[in-house]
Amino acid sequence: MNPHTDWQQLLRVTLLGTRQSGEGVPSLAELPTPASREEQVLLAAGSLALVRKAGFKAPVAAPSETQLAPAETAPTLGLKGQDALRQLLMERYPALLSDYLVSVAQVGRRVPHQQLVSLLNYVRTRSELHAPAAAVLGERGSWLVRLNSEWQHVLAASEVPDSATWETGTLSQRQTYLQTIRQQDPAQARELLAVALPLEPVKTQAALLSTLIPVPTLHADDAPLLEHYLASKSKEVRQTVTPLLARTPGNTLVERLWQYALPCLELKKPLLGRKKLDVTLPAAWSPAWQADGIEQKDNRFTGEKAAWLGQFLALIPPERWTAHWDISPADLLALAATSEWASLLLPAWKYALLLHRSAAWALAYLGLQLTHDNVPPLTSFQAIATASHTEVTRLLLAHLPRHPRFTQPEARWETLLVDLPGPWPEALTHKALEIIENTLTVSNSSQQYLLIYRLTQLLRHMQLTVPPTEYAHCAKALRNLGHVDSSINTATEQFLSALYFRQQLHETLTELPAPDG
Repeated sequence: MNPHTDWQQLLRVTLLGTRQSGEGVPSLAELPTPASREEQVLLAAGSLALVRKAGFKAPVAAPSETQLAPAETAPTLGLKGQDALRQLLMERYPALLSDYLVSVAQVGRRVPHQQLVSLLNYVRTRSELHAPAAAVLGERGSWLVRLNSEWQHVLAASEVPDSATWETGTLSQRQTYLQTIRQQDPAQARELLAVALPLEPVKTQAALLSTLIPVPTLHADDAPLLEHYLASKSKEVRQTVTPLLARTPGNTLVERLWQYALPCLELKKPLLGRKKLDVTLPAAWSPAWQADGIEQKDNRFTGEKAAWLGQFLALIPPERWTAHWDISPADLLALAATSEWASLLLPAWKYALLLHRSAAWALAYLGLQLTHDNVPPLTSFQAIATASHTEVTRLLLAHLPRHPRFTQPEARWETLLVDLPGPWPEALTHKALEIIENTLTVSNSSQQYLLIYRLTQLLRHMQLTVPPTEYAHCAKALRNLGHVDSSINTATEQFLSALYFRQQLHETLTELPAPDG
């Protein structure tokens, strides 16, 4: 009996049917004599199935030598740190885990051996935690990751891709490789791009060119490569290249855009009366503009001709206008806000100040935003990406009313406050507490539930932004308000609990290491 060939023979007979197939049915000598050909098929099938299972011999795994984990070189967390990490992995204040892992790595500590599996299982599907976790795994953790394919992408976040990645990797891996090379040797990165881009589809061209986003900065030598792809037939490639080229030192694009835009704007300075900003839209589309990255339609602006001018303004460094007219950003933006063309000028200059990272313009724009309703707002994150956190906070504090409180409808400063990242300075923390007290004690709104909801949102944001050293002051101020309105008691206790926990997290960074076992 041959179980393999007999099984195949039996399948052929079964598929064709016992009457149609002239092939014999495999038989086993130990089986009783069947009464019919059909009964013989069934007996053979059952017997062969048992033989195939009972007779299967599992392959013997080749012996392999597993290397032992190297000795640890960094001290582990102490007992309080291990307990804090356990609570974070149980999703108590999950928003704090990433920062805590980064802090642990910064002080040269690592996660203890007994918590490695819990940490790896937790971060496995959370890509934003891969890099922070990889930095605190220690030698044992890195060794462990290489033994489990489900964890290996955690470590990949901290590994430098090799040159083979550029040829055979995924698009994301190739972008990471290119960014790494660009930080080490910008000329080599440009050479890789110049060779590879002509062979790539347009989507890949745009994705690879986008890695030139200033890390650490664009260089004048990048301009020829970007100029070449500015004339691409692909709109996606042109739109990727145009803002990059506009930021590249020594580019000629901005000068061409300046010549297009200059006849369209005029600052009138009468001897008597106020200055006035006049706008004249371009009369007709010029095909030459497309070769400079200007599109015939742009949904960011209303109206076809307004979109052409809007694109010019969005790409030109805004300082060019203030220098040309010898006017401050605040004064020019104020003129724009009162112009009939405010809906074109303000968004266009907002794009420009963000593109060219103009701190002076960002602060002037933010000041305008805090005093005018028709200004497309900068978010807090956009503001601190352009100006410093200290400058933005100082501006916000300067625009808060003497007795600030939440009102219905919202004041202009409220959105900026509840989005402003931490750490908050003491002055802002104390103002936020004052806002909570004033809103609860002064407000007499028929829509009080809306104010309570917004105060709850503020307290949640403060969990992450108020320094833990402010715990005692916050606890005293907020618990005294419990008798005024109990609606925010739960949010208050959650805020204080989070602040106290952050204080404990900070203390764990300096406690004595605990044994791994």
